[in-house]
Amino acid sequence: MRYFLKLHVHVLAIVLGLVVLCQAQGTDFSQNFNKVELASVYDGDTFRVHLSCKYGVFCKTIPIRVRGVDCPEVKGGSTGTKALAKQAKTFTKNFLKGGKILLRNCGRDKYFRLLCDVKVNGQSLGEELIKAGHAIPYDGGTKENILFSHPTDTRP
Repeated sequence: MRYFLKLHVHVLAIVLGLVVLCQAQGTDFSQNFNKVELASVYDGDTFRVHLSCKYGVFCKTIPIRVRGVDCPEVKGGSTGTKALAKQAKTFTKNFLKGGKILLRNCGRDKYFRLLCDVKVNGQSLGEELIKAGHAIPYDGGTKENILFSHPTDTRP
């Protein structure tokens, strides 16, 4: 039993070392997923999916973050911001239920979610969120200057 535990630790260390080495050399680890089933929608830019893969335990309820946009947060903020977040969530849910979901150019974000370009029927979820006024462009930096406004929002 100890032998197998040591073996697994060594294999894990080698794999992690290769990942770090490849990232340092700029190797692209982006992935595309074509067989995607919607599990749930958390807010306008975050949802969960089931992916079709050989080892199902690793592919159920995978968190996805939409690349390139930021929507109002469901938790925290003012009543107006929460109302905007609810509208964005509804938009995303309807958009994702409108056809086949494709995840493109996927990598990991700082919270280990899959960060992806999301497409349904050839349309980009990120672009449509921005067009509809539910999101703003976001590159993953700090959010200090991001403001969402709502007519009933009285906070400065």
